[in-house]
Amino acid sequence: MRLDKFLSTNGFGSRRDAKKLVKKKAIKVNDVIVRDPSMILNLDHDTIKVNDIKIDYKKDVYYMLNKPANTISSHDAKDYPSVLDLIDDPRRDLIIVGRLDVDTEGLLLITNDGQFSHRVSHGKKDIHKQYYVELEEDFNSKFIKDLEHGIPMDDGILKPAKVELVSKKAILLSIAEGKYHQVKRMMHYCENEVTYLKRVQIGDLRLDKDLDLGEYRELTENEIKLF
Repeated sequence: MRLDKFLSTNGFGSRRDAKKLVKKKAIKVNDVIVRDPSMILNLDHDTIKVNDIKIDYKKDVYYMLNKPANTISSHDAKDYPSVLDLIDDPRRDLIIVGRLDVDTEGLLLITNDGQFSHRVSHGKKDIHKQYYVELEEDFNSKFIKDLEHGIPMDDGILKPAKVELVSKKAILLSIAEGKYHQVKRMMHYCENEVTYLKRVQIGDLRLDKDLDLGEYRELTENEIKLF
């Protein structure tokens, strides 16, 4: 792999930025200052340092984030900070897998593996996302059959959902889609309003209970294989 591509892949900006680092004599390979950004690296043997800090090559990264409210699932931070601001990773190719509304908390996946993102978001197999939902009024169980059959919306009939009662004003709702404000619209159909919403599971992957809001960790190999 070329040195400039290695640096770009590991979060040190564009290849032009890599050339600037080389010009500043900030790059060493096997403790020798590099003068050619197109130098070919042997990733099995070479030791690469940036400003004397060893950089290990990691092609793909996979993060589980416990998203807090008042953050947006977007690269463009305007009215609210981006969830990417919570990730201490300088890569510019990070992908937010799916999205959560600004006021929704919970499980969000972030990666730079486009195929992984596609499998989770657009794979042929329906992957259910489970949400913990708190409501303004007591949930009327008469709507369970409607939800589990598939209710009509302006943008079509929704896929069947799964409903589990937690308390009078709280349910666990599993859906296989991610349409605009879908959970809120579903609860509005049920003559109710959402007061708190948190995604707790994607497929067989559950949100790590040890992660506080705003915290994240890398997925394990077994977790990655779930998708």
